[in-house]
Formats: sequence, C-alpha cells, structure tokens
Amino acid sequence: MKEVVVENDNSEISHYMPHYGILRPEKSTTKLRVVFNATNPSSNGLSLNSIQYNGGRVQNDLFTVMIKFREHPYAFTANVKMMHRMILIHESQQPLLRKERKEKILWKESPEDPMKTFEMKTVTYGTVSALFLGTRTLLQLSRDEEKNFPS
Repeated sequence: MKEVVVENDNSEISHYMPHYGILRPEKSTTKLRVVFNATNPSSNGLSLNSIQYNGGRVQNDLFTVMIKFREHPYAFTANVKMMHRMILIHESQQPLLRKERKEKILWKESPEDPMKTFEMKTVTYGTVSALFLGTRTLLQLSRDEEKNFPS
C-alpha cells in the first residue's frame, strides 16, 4: 500500500475498507495478521464486493482437473502463501481492474499518532475479484514461463 495525501487525492470513487488485526504473539513470523472486510456496506449502502466484477471462472471444472491430473506420471501441488499480497497491481492497470475505484484504508501506528490514508497496491484478499485475479495471475505466469520450464 502507499500513503495518500487526502488533499491531493483525485480518485473519483473511493471505498474505505474496514479491517482489523488478529494478534498471535506465539507466532514467530507473522504475529499480526490484517483481515479486510469488503462486504461491509458504505454510507451509500453498497459494499466494495457488491460493486466489483468477480471476473468469472478461469480454471477448469473439478472433473476436468481430476482427469488431467491422472494423465501424467508426476504431479506437483503448492500452497501459495499470501499470494494476493504478492500480486502488485500496476498503476496503469488499476482503472481496468477496479473500474476506477480505489481501495483505501485508514491506519494509525499507535493511538497517539495521526490517522493516515493508504491506497492498496496489491490484490486484496476478501474481495470478490481476488480469486479471479489470483488464479488469472498464476495462469499468465505459467504461459509466460512455459518456454523456460517446458512440460
């Protein structure tokens, strides 16, 4: 995310997304995990999820996946940890992906600090479009890297 100076903010439509932290002090790596709520309605009664496109389905149906899985002698699976946080949305693509809507959050480092506005620069997990964008990104990566890793 990047900090936005509210006086210089020229985005036509903004949505301030509610979020909260889950603190797990026993964890050695990610002690605080931020959870976003894109289903919470805004002042006009609409939530971010209600105004986003879901993008449709990119992957095959489960039956086709299972049949293709059995075609090859080897199979690879992976758990892409925090995938959505790793998908950076380039400035030029934001209007296309988000219909010129900016996802923003209000943030304070501590109770004494002033409130700051931040704009999300990655795919936000919990939004309607996140599954499509994540799956579509993986599909595009496989196409882009196919020449380097032939089957």
